[in-house]
Amino acid sequence: MGTQGTAPTHRRPPIVLGIILVLAGLWMLGRELGWPLFAGDVLWPWLIVALGLVFWVRYIFFTPRSSDDVFWGTGAILAGGFLLAWRNGLFLSHLHGWGELWPLIPLILGLSALVQWLFSLRDWGALIFGISAGAVGAVGLAYTSGMISGVQAFKIAQFWPAILILAGIGLVLKALVR
Repeated sequence: MGTQGTAPTHRRPPIVLGIILVLAGLWMLGRELGWPLFAGDVLWPWLIVALGLVFWVRYIFFTPRSSDDVFWGTGAILAGGFLLAWRNGLFLSHLHGWGELWPLIPLILGLSALVQWLFSLRDWGALIFGISAGAVGAVGLAYTSGMISGVQAFKIAQFWPAILILAGIGLVLKALVR
């Protein structure tokens, strides 16, 4: 009696378990073949990348979708990818410690916000934060890596009020779009 008119339930395959198996297999294959990104002391950045993939899987396959998953997923993948490249001497290996690498934090957050904005075009806050944080990170990284001098960095920093202008434009656009 109770089964009439009810739709059959379909169980969703365990996506997260599948991702874990793929990542574990890649990890073990990379270690067996001696790939440098899979050396024993660089496991933890891969865990950060895996966390980012979990956020993206949640965004892609589960509802309701939140652009916050895009932000955190992108940020974790970028952070883990950078740490893998840096620890293996593939990117910015001449920089030592967070005293010189700090600009990567606002840069990664800014890039993550820009990707979030691409998935939620009406989120002007994400766009403004992405541009602002990305600019701070880019200038900071150019300075700490020796691409620009302290004088040049200071001249660029004098344009910080442009962030206020961007915030104001964002608020005006948000009010007009509603």
